[in-house]
Amino acid sequence: MSHAFRANVAAVIWDAQSRRVLMFRRAGHSYQAWQFPQGGVDSGESEEEALHRELREEIGTDAVTTLKAPVRRIRYHYPRGIRKRLQSLKKWRSFRGQQQRWFLVRLECGTDELDFQQHGTPEFDAWAWMHPREGLRQVVPFKRKAYRKALRQLGLL
Repeated sequence: MSHAFRANVAAVIWDAQSRRVLMFRRAGHSYQAWQFPQGGVDSGESEEEALHRELREEIGTDAVTTLKAPVRRIRYHYPRGIRKRLQSLKKWRSFRGQQQRWFLVRLECGTDELDFQQHGTPEFDAWAWMHPREGLRQVVPFKRKAYRKALRQLGLL
């Protein structure tokens, strides 16, 4: 994996019956930014371990079953403004973007068990079931191409 891209995992929670994905709205943004749970792979951690840790931290549960986990990673670049902000915060300053392994998962508990307060400052403040194409339109523009590739890779588009 290239050091210019941060190793990352992302979870697409799928409901086959309704043919919808579970999207989450980013907390603390003045604009509507929706995304899937995602996060970095820590040193010594497998991608599967990172997936479950990120789900616990971000949505309060890792009660999922993996349906698909393609091995091909998908990259996206941070826009210049975000890269500058990360550099000034000394956070991931050597990374130009993220390289993600995507997982298609089924939620094995009800959405009433989702809890955004599990780990410090919440990443999300709302959730919604959306058709994949509708969800894609809600994603910030710089991630949209990667999301489209991932949804195609997972057979949802």
